[in-house]
This record gives sequence, structure tokens and C-alpha cells, in this order.
Amino acid sequence: MKYKLMKVKNNLKNNYKIICTQIKSSIFFYLGFNFFRKMVLENIIHVYNVKNKSKISAIFTVIEFKNYKLINSKIFFYLLTNPLILIKNIAFFIESLKKNTNLKIKANYLHLLHLVIFKKDFFKISIKKKDLIINNFYKVILKKHKASCLFLCFEKKNYKAFRYYKRNNFKILDKNQNIIYMKKNFKI
Repeated sequence: MKYKLMKVKNNLKNNYKIICTQIKSSIFFYLGFNFFRKMVLENIIHVYNVKNKSKISAIFTVIEFKNYKLINSKIFFYLLTNPLILIKNIAFFIESLKKNTNLKIKANYLHLLHLVIFKKDFFKISIKKKDLIINNFYKVILKKHKASCLFLCFEKKNYKAFRYYKRNNFKILDKNQNIIYMKKNFKI
């Protein structure tokens, strides 16, 4: 099987639907497609697909260091101009305030915002080989963004994510009551 990594600027609607279906806790589930699309077109969020033949096997979304805090202000102003979204989803946004936006991150860090892997597309290969393929794509993405460390966060109750990242040698960067932050340095 031949897997290819492709940066995506079109077909964003399909990527958005997959992300929101697979990751219900994604803030973009609440903010909507138009906001997601705007962030991609402004190069604040970068979307990558891993394809096998023409089918999406995995999706990565990343944010560069320079945009990590910027996206929070973009979200804040978007909610000010769209108060109905804020009111309808107030519980989610209050919970989001518990995230640590003052992490000690460096300019060579890249934030992995979303990772969706379709297990069925990697079913015929071992977990070790699948992890190796995904890790090689991490390196390609890091190199494109002139970074050497990948960091991410997820809810503590997401045991599947914790096991995956632990198995792939990610280390805990920080944690709070509900969120775990992990990172991994790569030799690029």
C-alpha cells in the first residue's frame, strides 16, 4: 500500500466534516465550517491528508508557533461578532477556558490540532508499521513548517489518544484537571 501526504486547501468541507464527526470536542464543531475555512485560507491552520489511492486515510491539522496565540484572539473576536454561537454553546466555551494558553512552548514547536486516523485503512499492516508511517509524515510536516517538536492536547478521558501518544514516545508537557498536553522532539 502506498500512502501519500498532501497539503489541502480545497475540499475543506469534506475534511471539516470528518474532523467534526471523529472529534466531537473540536472547537470547530461549534465555530462552524466558515470559520475553519477562513483559518485555513489565512494560513493559520494547515490541513494535510494522508491518502491511499484517492481515499483519505488520515487527516492532520497543525498550527505554527506564531499563530498559536493568534488563533485564540481570532476565536474571541469571531464569538463577539457571532454571539448566537457563544450563547448556544456557552458550556463548551466555559470548559475551553480551562485550557492552558500559557504553555512554555518555543518557536520550533508545531501544534498538532487534529489527528484523525482511519484504522481500517491501515488494517492490513502492523501497528508498529502504521505508527512508523504516521511518524514519518510528522517529520515531513515539521520540516515544511521549520519545526522540530510536535505538541498537542486532548481530554484526559480520551484513553485511546493517551495510549497512542505514549506508545509513540510523546512526553507529558503539562496537564490540568481535564487536559493533557504532550510533546515529542524529532530529528529533522
